[in-house]
Amino acid sequence: MLDSVAVNPGAPRPLPPRVPGLPWAGNLPRLIWQRFDFLEAARRRYGDIFLLGLGPSQGIALCHPRHAQHVLVDRVSNYPKGGPFWDSVRTLMGNGLPVSQGEYWMRQRRMLQPAFHRERLVALAGKMLETIDESLTALWEKPARTGEPFNVADAFPHMTMNVLVRTMFGAGLAPAEAERASHAMAYIIDFMLRGMVAQSLPTWLPLPGRARYREAIRTVDAILFQMLERGDQDATLEDSLLYLLRHSTDAETGERMTAKQLRDEVVALFVAGYETSTVAMAWAFHFLTQQPELTERLRAEVDAALGARAPSFADLPRLPFARGVLQEALRLYPPAYWLPRLAVEDDELDGYRIPAGTLIGVLSYLIHRRPDFWESPERFDPDRFSPERSAGRHKHAWLPFGTGQRQCIGKEFALMEGQFILARVAQRFRATAIPGRVAQVHFGTTLSARSGVWVRLAAR
Repeated sequence: MLDSVAVNPGAPRPLPPRVPGLPWAGNLPRLIWQRFDFLEAARRRYGDIFLLGLGPSQGIALCHPRHAQHVLVDRVSNYPKGGPFWDSVRTLMGNGLPVSQGEYWMRQRRMLQPAFHRERLVALAGKMLETIDESLTALWEKPARTGEPFNVADAFPHMTMNVLVRTMFGAGLAPAEAERASHAMAYIIDFMLRGMVAQSLPTWLPLPGRARYREAIRTVDAILFQMLERGDQDATLEDSLLYLLRHSTDAETGERMTAKQLRDEVVALFVAGYETSTVAMAWAFHFLTQQPELTERLRAEVDAALGARAPSFADLPRLPFARGVLQEALRLYPPAYWLPRLAVEDDELDGYRIPAGTLIGVLSYLIHRRPDFWESPERFDPDRFSPERSAGRHKHAWLPFGTGQRQCIGKEFALMEGQFILARVAQRFRATAIPGRVAQVHFGTTLSARSGVWVRLAAR
């Protein structure tokens, strides 16, 4: 709490309260096995900021929107993306935009930003919709005819990957390529959290899964390089993101990206766009089918706004409930459920000392479930994002895409994609829950749905 620490103005600030743990291991066992149940209990007992033992090191957990403001906006230069988690991510993304720092990051951001301006999203909307429809026809129509159980959590990776490939490279993946890339990406994402541990171990030391992780990266690289080469040889792909990135120049230096820089940015966009959309869409359908009245509201909104025609970019403001469904899924199960940073210099927050070199975790999962900002926070309620109910809410109480200058560059791309998917599925199918098959959250690198999201489909 802001007033929880009474100190003399000139006295050294204390560290945040420490959560008791085990010798040597600290709080790691409970973090691994109890995860957010443990963290929520710690927040209730120790307040919005507390110290955790992480084996030989320590970290500070931050659980209030004002902490996100401080770390990610006001003092962002003191809290770069350092530490073992980001070192693990860099083994895949190299120096791509999500992990780069300082002047280099600013240069790359300037070069990538035009690719995500509104006029670019308008230009990409047609390809996005075409790809969504192709995926619905290829994977959804058969189970809609037969009535067999259908796992949307397995279907969305195919759809979101092809949306990314089509918009980035101008052409889709062959089914075999998409399957290989999907399996490789699933393993890469799953391994990254374990990869944090690997950063402190010698590279020669055997670590279960590390060899497979490296092979998965080689698989993704090989597929992406094929797509890059295809883009070089096809002059008709000038409306793709790849073409824009290849020909973009830094306004200050006039330089273009090197082949290595282009690879890192393409991989970063591919990974971030694929995983965020896949996880968010799976959870959106889980909640919609668990509350059929919400499915009916979505269908009514889509029918009123579109009838039978396909949506366009201009229709997105007419689908506010669809956007709210996506935002609410991202609130309850944000793919990036914590935002790790590393303190460069000593700092102070809520009257507590933040020592230089300390790992900081802005816990978006807990921030998203605070009852002082979200009424009945465990309930899935898309209406909470209406203008009336959003008025006065702390601007950093919802941050699935991060916030501040490091907010995800593809935020509006992802939200547009989600609205289009919800609209097209609502127009073509009815999805109902299968009794007894309720998705459970898997706390890995992201918050995926363990054992899938199973529904029965019927054509409209």
